[in-house]
Amino acid sequence: MDSFEKYEQKPDKAPFKSWKESDIEGYSSEFFNLPEHPGLVIRKIVPLAVKEIDGKKTAENAIAYWTEQSKIFQNFADRYGIRMAKTSYFVGNDPKWKSSVPKESKPVFMAATERIMGKNLRAMNSIDEKALEEIDAMFSGLFLSLYDAYNESGYTWGDFNNGQVVYGTAENDTEPHPYIVDVDPLMKKWNEEQQDFKEMNFWNYASLIFSNMQELKKRIAGENKNFEKANIVLSKILSEMPEPSDGKAKTLRFEIINAKN
Repeated sequence: MDSFEKYEQKPDKAPFKSWKESDIEGYSSEFFNLPEHPGLVIRKIVPLAVKEIDGKKTAENAIAYWTEQSKIFQNFADRYGIRMAKTSYFVGNDPKWKSSVPKESKPVFMAATERIMGKNLRAMNSIDEKALEEIDAMFSGLFLSLYDAYNESGYTWGDFNNGQVVYGTAENDTEPHPYIVDVDPLMKKWNEEQQDFKEMNFWNYASLIFSNMQELKKRIAGENKNFEKANIVLSKILSEMPEPSDGKAKTLRFEIINAKN
């Protein structure tokens, strides 16, 4: 049983007595450590913003809503082979919030994520062939997941950037892999009644993934490396997607094609 699984079995999953800012390589200052759970990273996501159900806003509703939204991350792993850091969402009191009212607390939405030991993709200037192959497969999976969501009127994730990936090892890994670790469940669901919305968001998200892939490629350009699999997948998608009607979407499509060629 790894640290995340042990944590999941605890009745109280918000022990903040020893909360401190994280100094973990590959993670930003928005993340925190709990020494009693060394295999985890805690992230304070937002002040409590909950889904209203039957006129009530509760912590339970918030957790249920975001957990349902985050099922797309499990789909990333199951369907596209993208490695996701295990994550659990919960609501707890912000230990760093100062109040003039005695014993008053501020609830915030949080995520407990398994700790990946490695280096943030945004900080990598050199990658070996194994890393290249796996990162290439990750970008390929992201493009495919976006394309499938468009065609199947499903959920998609619109919050990707290279800073959300750590190339490293989870607790039971024997070798490093790319893991998406910044798992904000910011999802959009498309349907046929939202064709204009679908079109614009598809090209927005495709451009987001592509620009991050290109940014990484430029940083390692001296090594004459390329993301061949992802480019093949993207070429196929570009050939099958209908010509966009929206002017901005057309511009984004043109920019991708122009930069790719």
